[in-house]
Amino acid sequence: MTEKRKDMFERTVENLKKLDKESLAIVKASIEILAARQQMDENTPTNAA
Repeated sequence: MTEKRKDMFERTVENLKKLDKESLAIVKASIEILAARQQMDENTPTNAA
């Protein structure tokens, strides 16, 4: 893992620690939606030439 990526994860965790329970639930749901969308995009062939 690069130092830049490690720093990003550390800052993200610190920001998440500041959120309340409801905000964390919203973030979690958003992450799950983004992951599902990414999976759909990876499984969908493109029509690009």
